[in-house]
Amino acid sequence: MEKHYDAVGTVDSGGPKLEGVRGKIRAKVKPKVIFCIILFVALTKRLKFLHKHYPYKIRELARSWDSKMLWTFVFSRGTRVFMDQNCVMKDPPTFQPLIKTRPEWQFTEADIRTFYRDGFIGPITLWTPEEMVEIRRKVDSVMERPSKVYPTAQNQYRDRYIDAPEFWEVISMPQLNERLAQLLGPDLLVWRSQIFNKKSGDPEITWHQASTYMAEQRIKATLEPKNLSELFQLTTWIAIDDAYYENGCMHFLKGTHRKMWSMQKGGSGYIGNPPELAKIIGGQGRFAKASGLTLEVPITADMIVPMPLKSGQCVIFTERCIHGSPPNNSPNRRFGFVFRTIKTSVQVYREESIHEVTYLREKYDLNNWGCALLRGEDKYHLNRMIKPPVYQQPELATSSAR
Repeated sequence: MEKHYDAVGTVDSGGPKLEGVRGKIRAKVKPKVIFCIILFVALTKRLKFLHKHYPYKIRELARSWDSKMLWTFVFSRGTRVFMDQNCVMKDPPTFQPLIKTRPEWQFTEADIRTFYRDGFIGPITLWTPEEMVEIRRKVDSVMERPSKVYPTAQNQYRDRYIDAPEFWEVISMPQLNERLAQLLGPDLLVWRSQIFNKKSGDPEITWHQASTYMAEQRIKATLEPKNLSELFQLTTWIAIDDAYYENGCMHFLKGTHRKMWSMQKGGSGYIGNPPELAKIIGGQGRFAKASGLTLEVPITADMIVPMPLKSGQCVIFTERCIHGSPPNNSPNRRFGFVFRTIKTSVQVYREESIHEVTYLREKYDLNNWGCALLRGEDKYHLNRMIKPPVYQQPELATSSAR
C-alpha cells in the first residue's frame, strides 16, 4: 500500500498506544496543556519583547501562528485549527509572464490570469510517448536504490533530486523550468521532490492544502517567504504513467487557493452534502480517520476539476489550491513524481538539523539535504545548497533534454 507522505494527515499516525493509568492521564492532560500554551501565546502575541525569553517551541509558535489562528483555536476550545499559516493570495501587479522564452513554452497573459483564478495550469505536454519510455525506465530504476539522502527513514522516495541524476535530469529540462520561471521569476530553487506510486487498491488522498508546510511540525513554518501573500512556491506533478479517474488522478477545488481554510475536530471529512465525488475524496478515508479533522470548505460541483494526465504530461499548481484524489480502483498503478520550486528569497528549514513530520511520526536528518539551483542566480544565500547529482558514466545521460 502506498504511503502518501506529503499530504497532510493522510497516513495514520500509528505507533503503540499508551496503555494503563499513566497513558490515560497523559491523554487527558495533554490537550489541556496545549490549550493553555496557545491561550498564553494568544494573550502575549503583541508583546514581542517577551518572545525571546520563551522556550524554543513556544517561541516558534508565537512566530508562525498569527492572532487569527491563535484565537480561532482558543474560542473554539481547541476544536478548530488552520491547516497551514493563515494568509491570502493576491493577484500580481500584472499577468504578463515574468520571463520571455521559446514560443512553444510561452504562457500567454490569459494563461497566467487563469492560473491565478483557478490555482493550477495543465495538462501541459512535455514529452512524447517515445521519449517517455526511457524516462520511465530511469525513474523506475531510482525506486530500486536505497536513498542516500535519508538512509534511515521509512520514506525512501523523498528528495531524490539530491542523489539521483535520473530525477535531476528530468527536473532541470528547460520545458519545465522555463514555464515555472514565467510564474515565479527567473531565479529558482528546488527544495523537495517525491515519488507517488499509487498501487491498485490504494485509497484516496483526501482534500488538503499547504502554503508554508506548517502542518508538518504544527508550531513552525517549513518555508519562510518574504511575503506570505505572494506566490512563492509551485508544485509540478509529472505523470510517468497515465493518470485517470479509475486509477486515482488528481482533482482540484478551483479557486480555494485564495485563503487558507480551517479544519474542525470530528465529522466525516467534509461538511454539508457535497457532490458524491467530493465525499469519495474527502469522506471516510485516512485523512478523517487519522486526524479526526474535517476541512471546512463548502464544496459545490462546479469547484471540482479532475486532472487526468497522459504519460509525459504535467500540471503546475500552488499547494494552496485544495487538492486530492480518489482511490485507485483499477488494476494499474498511478505513478508519477512531483518536485517543488521556490523563489530564492524563501528560507527553508531555518535552524533545523532534524525535520520532524509529526503526523507521520517521522524524522528526517537534514545532514544530506540541500536546495538545488534550478535556474538563474541565488542572490539571497538563505539556504544550504547542494550540487545537482551527475551520472558516473556520461553515456547514461538521456538525449531527451531538448
